[in-house]
Amino acid sequence: MTTTKQEIIDGLEQAIVQAKRVGALLDSIGDWEAPRPAGWTAREMFCHMAAVGGMIAQGGPAMLAAPEDADYTQSTNVTQMNAATVASMKDMSPAQLVGMFETNYGKVADFVRSVPEEQLQVKKTFGRLTVPLADIISNLTVLHANHHLFEATLRVAF
Repeated sequence: MTTTKQEIIDGLEQAIVQAKRVGALLDSIGDWEAPRPAGWTAREMFCHMAAVGGMIAQGGPAMLAAPEDADYTQSTNVTQMNAATVASMKDMSPAQLVGMFETNYGKVADFVRSVPEEQLQVKKTFGRLTVPLADIISNLTVLHANHHLFEATLRVAF
């Protein structure tokens, strides 16, 4: 079973709603600096997710054009990339971070809307996975955002 175009769009729209909700929750208690066990604060998680949305939106056309066996992660040090993107955004205000998340996820949704369903179902390689592009986009954005937004909420709750 693979992810459909509409499922990605719905998931992205829901992630935006949840990002706003979590952002408002963090604002209400005034704690964007609560760390999670892995070390990132809620602020840093928002930086990371906003950056991921931007990268997927910008890199989408290249992902479409790449051959199935071209691994997107092969020439990328993900740890270094994450550290650099978080550092570049860490001085943004909470409102700016939530806005950047919304903007970048909206751009991903616009990209997905522009691609025919059959092209989203073409297999591509990401790390050890060779799966439909729709699954890669969904995993990197929707599932990834839900994970980090949940983590940010847990840091506030406990």
